[in-house]
Amino acid sequence: MMHFVKQATQDKSAKTKGEWCDLVRRNWSMECEFETGVTRELLTASWYMGDLRFEAAELSGQQWTWTPGPGLDDWRKNTLLLFLIESGTIEIEQDGDQVELGEGSLLLFDGSIKYTQTARDDSRGMILRVSKASLETRGKVLSSREMFVADATSPDVALLKSLIAGAAAYGEQCSSYGARLVAEHLTDLMEIVTDDLTAPKRVTSSDALLKQAKRFIERNVANEQIDIDFVAAAMGVSRRYLTKLFERDGSSVMRYLLQQRLARANKLLTNSDDRVRISDIAWQCGFVSAAHFSRTFKKHYGTSPTTIQRVRPAHSAK
Repeated sequence: MMHFVKQATQDKSAKTKGEWCDLVRRNWSMECEFETGVTRELLTASWYMGDLRFEAAELSGQQWTWTPGPGLDDWRKNTLLLFLIESGTIEIEQDGDQVELGEGSLLLFDGSIKYTQTARDDSRGMILRVSKASLETRGKVLSSREMFVADATSPDVALLKSLIAGAAAYGEQCSSYGARLVAEHLTDLMEIVTDDLTAPKRVTSSDALLKQAKRFIERNVANEQIDIDFVAAAMGVSRRYLTKLFERDGSSVMRYLLQQRLARANKLLTNSDDRVRISDIAWQCGFVSAAHFSRTFKKHYGTSPTTIQRVRPAHSAK
């Protein structure tokens, strides 16, 4: 994903901490505190495209805390927030729920509900205010008040993120005509996430995200390159958050991956004859070599892949 925040803020002047806190308080009705020892340049850019409001900002080592009130021009009542992360790790806690966002994450939430936003080192992002009225005119009546992380594995979501990033990078320089057209198209495309948001079953909870991550691993066991960072990026969360999800489940990402690789290998072995090479099965299950596969398989099952293949159930030999 392009560095849309850097692009949007490249010609902006850095603000002092005092100016920054005033801006956060005025624009977002939030109080900002800075983590000590973090190097940062306080840059931001904000503009409208149609009735969409963009704000790209450097967020490193900051915590924003919600303060009561409707916000400037009643924005809290009239808009939803779409948060796209360019880099770093940003944690949002709202109404007892917590989500940790990594690079490329796309989060939709209601800013009228009290929340806290904590950004680690080298964190940048773009916050887009989407008019509820504009969504409603398109038949989208949103009653849910929960945070919603868009499915990072969806090509539709990937397309939406790339379009938002492009608008964030270059939108302030657009002509009024171009800005209006882009805003209309982006609002139309919000259907990609709002349809999921209004669905009876939503992918929001940590349990649901864990299931989604497991399904992703199961579909990608043949990929030798898959690791924690690969899965975390696909889910749109940080490595640390994904690790925590698996730890709560009594496992780890790599342990679960190995279990799925071995289970698939065992299934292939019991449903093939000895003309199928062990090296081919190893390759289909993501192992780097037949030797490594054989050692790992024997350690797990107590017998070699060749033995399993030779004593397969009679019905599988038909």
